[in-house]
Amino acid sequence: MSIKPIKSRSPYLVTWHVYAALFMREFTARLTQDRFAPVWLFIEPILHVSVMVAVRNLIGRTRLVPGADFIPWLVVGVTTFILFRTLWNKGMTAITRNRTLFSYRQVHPADTVVVSSAMESKLQSIVLLMMIGIFTALGFDLIPHNPLGVMEVWIAVGLLGLGFALCFSVLVTFFPESAKIVSLISLPLYMLSGVIIPIQMLPHSIQQYLLYNPMLHAIELIRGDFFATYHMVRGVELSYVYEWAICTILLGLALQVRYKVRMISR
Repeated sequence: MSIKPIKSRSPYLVTWHVYAALFMREFTARLTQDRFAPVWLFIEPILHVSVMVAVRNLIGRTRLVPGADFIPWLVVGVTTFILFRTLWNKGMTAITRNRTLFSYRQVHPADTVVVSSAMESKLQSIVLLMMIGIFTALGFDLIPHNPLGVMEVWIAVGLLGLGFALCFSVLVTFFPESAKIVSLISLPLYMLSGVIIPIQMLPHSIQQYLLYNPMLHAIELIRGDFFATYHMVRGVELSYVYEWAICTILLGLALQVRYKVRMISR
């Protein structure tokens, strides 16, 4: 009786199988963590927009955005920032959430962060498409005039969120309390990225400092790709967003390799 040799899998195939299994696990956990999880995924950006529109209506200044209607302008900014914030927050806790999986030698801490970010990017992309459909049906002009440009900026924001998640996941693994500090950082970053306040209204002396923020570049650029007549802030560059994304990803991967053994053994 002859014994058939076991066919070995290539490292790339093993990685693909690990990522596929982690993706399904993350997807199931994300949408079944509570009864309102699937609904909240789509309600959150709508609530953001509704509250901000109500505030602007209250003070009677809803048409001050140069070259774009306020509501579509706000929808694009809020949805883009939520993509970045969700990847950052969910990705940095991925290692802690999946600690039991590290007993399998094929699973590395960085894998959980990458898969979590990929899953959140897919969900947020669906949210963006739904927001475009909903607000277009309500009569707002939210069809992008440069769809390929929107996709390019969207990918850049996703990579930037992944880079931040890789870096901060190491910090959160060793110091869980730091997750609260990150949550506090998100609020001023939300305000300084031009999500709800047109940066064009601020003095140039302030704008030049705000331009160090890569999310300001991303949000202005994606609005420019959505609205043909929108007047973007001078000095925004997509290359700047990609530079931040590449640098944070490389730094995050270096930290993951450096502290891998300690993160697994915790």
